[in-house]
Amino acid sequence: MKCYVCGNRLGREDFCMSCGTDIRIYRHIMCMSNKLYNDGLEKANVRDISGAIVSLNESLKYNKRNIDARNLLGLCYFERGEVVPALSEWIISKNYESKKNIADEYIDFLKSNPSRLDTINQTIKKFNQALNYCYQNSQDLAIVQLKKVLSINENLISGYQLLALLYMEIKDYDKARRTLYRAIRIDRNDTTTHRYLKEINNLITEQAGSGDANGANAALLPQDIITYQNGNDTIIQPVGVKEKRGFSSIINIVIGLVIGIAISWYLILPGKISLATKENDEKFMAVSEELAAEKASHQESIKKAETLETQNSELSHQIEELTGTKGAATENDKLLHAAQLYLEDPANSGEAIEEMESIGPDYLADSSENFKALYAKMQEVTSGSALEEYINQAKDALKTKDYKTAIEYYTKVCELSPDNSDYLMDLAYAYRESGDTEKAEEIYRQVMRDFSETQNAIDAADNLR
Repeated sequence: MKCYVCGNRLGREDFCMSCGTDIRIYRHIMCMSNKLYNDGLEKANVRDISGAIVSLNESLKYNKRNIDARNLLGLCYFERGEVVPALSEWIISKNYESKKNIADEYIDFLKSNPSRLDTINQTIKKFNQALNYCYQNSQDLAIVQLKKVLSINENLISGYQLLALLYMEIKDYDKARRTLYRAIRIDRNDTTTHRYLKEINNLITEQAGSGDANGANAALLPQDIITYQNGNDTIIQPVGVKEKRGFSSIINIVIGLVIGIAISWYLILPGKISLATKENDEKFMAVSEELAAEKASHQESIKKAETLETQNSELSHQIEELTGTKGAATENDKLLHAAQLYLEDPANSGEAIEEMESIGPDYLADSSENFKALYAKMQEVTSGSALEEYINQAKDALKTKDYKTAIEYYTKVCELSPDNSDYLMDLAYAYRESGDTEKAEEIYRQVMRDFSETQNAIDAADNLR
């Protein structure tokens, strides 16, 4: 736990050892937030999602920056099929803690598959359409629409609850109860689900109590009807069933013959299938061996071709170096051209430096001592003139508010004079005025790090506030 004033790590004392702030109330608030988070975690582990959501919301009231509680709250919403609230919690969590936050994985999981986002969007639209059907008293259309929604999003608790209400409206209590049981498997202690289930059980009990009048109605049945009770149900059987027993016997004999033929077929057929499968496996093995041999030969040919191509490339490179199309002659020409530019006019120092920068570092490392000495001397005589030229052009660009040009030349100035923090401050100013505040802040931090004991470091810190 860190002090909310100075950010110093706190110990067991009732005050901050760094700034002396009284932290007793602050510590109590943080402990309550963590306690409610642990309570929400325990409830979520036993699928008491509703209770977990209540505890986690209370935890965030104490500490809105409790990242673990906010991420778990998003997971609870997602488990209930409520994707939009879940995504909102994860985005808030990411804004509070942008680094090493597992909310990034949850958001990437949703955004990585565009079809998943489209499915979520379609689910919301279909659910809203089902609500409109309910307002229009079109229960059948609403039921069909909700079944489509639940086939896409099987965890949408509100969808199950609305579907159960529609079943209750058409007095299909058994389907309503089964629908609510599916919701309970997702969230065991959802208050609304249990309230609907209790209402359904009361309606079923009332319906069963009104069934006692069936006994009185039995006396009104015709005399050729046989009736008997099976629990709360009255079974009605016509007497003429006995006369149909002979016909039923013939049907049973025919069914027995069909079953016997089917059993014989199923006993013979597996043997035939096994024999055919064995023959096909042998043919497959033979073909596989031929293909493997051809593949090995083809791969060997490819390797030989690659080896020859590599040798050809190496020989071509050597020929180019010997003939002067690449290598020494080209690099020497660049250095000579840079010297010519400077000797003709020292104001061409910038062009001379650019020509020298095009010389490859590998060649420079392997070149002769005379070449290295000339290269170093050219760097020495051109850097001063070029630096002054770049500074003037950068300042002129700042005066005309051409920040792009100013950034270009101040970058070159900082490369030629990396030990001057004034140029870094001017470069940061140009970036900030051009709208690239992120790059400007990066350079201000560089000044604070590399020139910590200078006035420019203090000014850079002020600009970062």
